[in-house]
Amino acid sequence: MPTPAVYRAGMTFIPVADGVLVRTSRRMSTTTTLALGPDRAGLLVDPSWDADELEAIADEVDGLGVRVAAGFSTHAHHDHLLWHPRYGDVPRWASAGTVRMVREHGEELRESLLGRTGSEPSVARPYPDEVLDLFAQVSEVPAPSAGLPDPAGALPATEVVVHDGHAPGHSALWLPGPRVLLAGDMLSDEELPLPLDPDDLPAYVEALDRLRPYVGAAVVLVPGHGTPSYSPAERLDADRRYLDAVLAGEDPDDPRRANPGMAEVHERVVRLAAELR
Repeated sequence: MPTPAVYRAGMTFIPVADGVLVRTSRRMSTTTTLALGPDRAGLLVDPSWDADELEAIADEVDGLGVRVAAGFSTHAHHDHLLWHPRYGDVPRWASAGTVRMVREHGEELRESLLGRTGSEPSVARPYPDEVLDLFAQVSEVPAPSAGLPDPAGALPATEVVVHDGHAPGHSALWLPGPRVLLAGDMLSDEELPLPLDPDDLPAYVEALDRLRPYVGAAVVLVPGHGTPSYSPAERLDADRRYLDAVLAGEDPDDPRRANPGMAEVHERVVRLAAELR
């Protein structure tokens, strides 16, 4: 299998398991996953995220001879709600909590996408109208434990694992066939645990507990930002060690703290932990 350096190079889909390919964006090492079903149908998860990258994803999918049958967004943050018309007019699924967040905060998410709010980046990113028109157009998965609706039998088997770590209604996607866990913005080798919204540290710990059996069964873990792992349990254990130390008032020795933006994240997590004591 490819080395981590290959994933970080990005700009092409790399196989991580049978029928599962991952592509890494130049921006924040954001991952796009293509999971193949029967007859070269594909499930496209969190396509990201610059305009030229979205176009390149469509080129690669075409080059692979794959037709996109459905999409999935792991949570309601702007970099996980994108789509391109070339992927097709197909169902785009998300959890009930994600759909609710889109409904209540759609304009804020759009402004974040365009770089008009927040600290990253400071210059607006251009997207064609045809892409902006499709932003955040997601529908609720009716029965998450039963997987994504698939009346035509086009998709790989799935289970949607919903929790409230990182964002309300955040979802991992479990692919039981190849035993791959698409973790969304959890279990990253580059980012510390990010209890962004709500600022609920216990909910984040509960989310890790919710993911634990899937991590234990997984052969491959794909984070929303960072490098796919063939040792999934190590990712979960790293997050638990970090959070356990912070909750105990200790100073954790975690190499991710040196990564861009993580000093601020650590300060926030420390503050949230102090409020619980």
